[in-house]
Amino acid sequence: MKKSQSSTEFMVFVGIAIIILMAYFAIAHIYLNLTYKQKEIISGQDLAKQIKNEINLASRVEDNYERKITMPEKIGEKDYTAKLQKREISISINDLDYIELLITDIGQDEIALTPGSQIIIKKENGQVTIS
Repeated sequence: MKKSQSSTEFMVFVGIAIIILMAYFAIAHIYLNLTYKQKEIISGQDLAKQIKNEINLASRVEDNYERKITMPEKIGEKDYTAKLQKREISISINDLDYIELLITDIGQDEIALTPGSQIIIKKENGQVTIS
């Protein structure tokens, strides 16, 4: 009787250990997915802020300013779209939009920024233009 009771107790403890181990892996998987999602969010925000800062800088400096920026091919291995409107820049990744407001009007209605392309920010005659 004693041997069968100890082997039953051992099997119960092993079963509990397996359940705890499975719960640990499930929780670790959830946190890993959250980390990847946050990386994607931060990357989208960083690109929007970088372009915003360059355009805002161009609006504050003297005429004949010119700056070239190369858009990345992908953000965190994901495709994205970017566009500039009168006073805002928006980056879209997987149906999430990251929008930054500009301190100046770029004078053009809407500009699509294609991934991998090079954009040129200029200031001439007091007006900031993007090409």
